[in-house]
Amino acid sequence: MTTFPALSPHIRRAGPQDLNALLRLEESFPESDRVTRRNLLRQLHSPSVDVLLFEDSEVLGGLVLLFRKGLRIARIYSISVLPTATGRGIGQALLQASILAAGARNCDRLRLEVRASNARAISLYERSGFCVIGKKPSYYDDGETALILELSLCQRQSSTHE
Repeated sequence: MTTFPALSPHIRRAGPQDLNALLRLEESFPESDRVTRRNLLRQLHSPSVDVLLFEDSEVLGGLVLLFRKGLRIARIYSISVLPTATGRGIGQALLQASILAAGARNCDRLRLEVRASNARAISLYERSGFCVIGKKPSYYDDGETALILELSLCQRQSSTHE
């Protein structure tokens, strides 16, 4: 089991035994945005997906990171923190772990979509170095626009080595 001790001893890769904890995290999303049990199981067994968990005495947050063969762009598919655990740096820690995971797979960019109205999440991503690179009108089932954000891992790595 891989952990990310340089960032937090609380972050690890998820396995099938974590399915119920992941489903609990999904409950914080609007029903139309939730990942299904079947899809979560598929992700947990896929070699092209990393599911990261933040765990203290219980699972408090999770992040699903997708990879596509032949592409150097990793995609954050989902990030969630239990409502009772927000404001504790868990989302930031998961983002930092996703940057390490993407770099370990030789990705040079990290990309995600977020609801245009989700100011709290957008602020978190921008503090982490993500920039808005586009929009997807009517991306969500309720018709809301998604912002596309991206982080260049090349610039990040070169700035940390200077």
